[in-house]
Amino acid sequence: MDDLLTEAQRQHHRTITALVGTAWGAHGPDWENEAELPEEVVQWCAAQGLFGAVIPKEYGGLGWSAVELGLLYEALGRVSASLASLINVHGMVARTLVRWGSDAQRETLLPDLASGRRVAAVCMTERTAGSDLSGITTTLKEQPEGLRLDGTKLYTTFGRRADLYLVLAAGAGGQVCCLLERGNPGLEVTPMTGLLGLRAAGLATEVMRDCPVERSAVIGRPGFASTVLVPQLLEHGRHAVAWMAAGMLHRAFSACSAFVLGRETFGRNIVDHGQIQSLVTAMGVDLAAARALCLTASRALDDVDASAPRKVLMAKYLACQVLERHSAQAVQAMGAQGCLEENGVAGVYRDAKVLSIIEGTPQLLERLLAVPLAREAAAGGRP
Repeated sequence: MDDLLTEAQRQHHRTITALVGTAWGAHGPDWENEAELPEEVVQWCAAQGLFGAVIPKEYGGLGWSAVELGLLYEALGRVSASLASLINVHGMVARTLVRWGSDAQRETLLPDLASGRRVAAVCMTERTAGSDLSGITTTLKEQPEGLRLDGTKLYTTFGRRADLYLVLAAGAGGQVCCLLERGNPGLEVTPMTGLLGLRAAGLATEVMRDCPVERSAVIGRPGFASTVLVPQLLEHGRHAVAWMAAGMLHRAFSACSAFVLGRETFGRNIVDHGQIQSLVTAMGVDLAAARALCLTASRALDDVDASAPRKVLMAKYLACQVLERHSAQAVQAMGAQGCLEENGVAGVYRDAKVLSIIEGTPQLLERLLAVPLAREAAAGGRP
């Protein structure tokens, strides 16, 4: 990937990869086994300014470009998908406020989000609303005493740790996003357990019963959420997940390569067997392709190119597909060693399935991509 980056970007990637890897490189499997990201890791992220990566410098953030953010998520993904998810969901809320928040919301909240004094999470999914968010039943209604929020949200990443929630609800004029403080008297947060992957990502259920919401906590006008806010939220999340997947595939490829280069079977090094050579070759080529597509998406975002949404979808689609396929192959190649948590590949294998689902399943992305790609190809253009 280095040959596709500028010198400044290469240095940024080396710096952030070394920073994250040196601090936490060996800890990812322990976090997953314990099903918790330690508070010291959260505070470390705050001290390094990572919560403010997406926030402009004027509010105390780092103001990083999409390319710089992508390289951050790749570096985090090499260590832990749960760790990368913490910065991702926090960034989704911060990016929403940067782009669509009121002046008062920006001035009041962004400095705290940039410093990590507050950790934010996104509440969208419900039991009957996942890929299709038109089915949400959570409501924000006008009552005699003011706005009241009622409903239940599921699978909120770092919901059990968050101080501030961005909640998608149905309002009188259409879907709306509002901010909800953790201390709201009508809010009950319950940890979710028994998860396939992202076990250290602090997933939770939020039950909201007659939660009072100030008008100043609503973002945008009624109906604005479904047409602008949610698509922008998902674009940010998909961009991050694509890069996370590339980082996770790098981790699996590195562990698998070290194993096949150092192990012998039937009098030959494993990497000398044709089937293993096919596996390693495909894994390495697909990793390079995923990184290139992620970088193309990041540059389109930085250039505010009209093709950026499609390129982000393509990056998420490819990166998560190859991660899911090759993490399974890595476990297979490493045999019993691949099944051990301490080697990290088993955790990547589990997390890969989750990444394939969150922020849009492959089937949903195919539905969004097929017609535009076909039309462009038929017209003689290129993706």
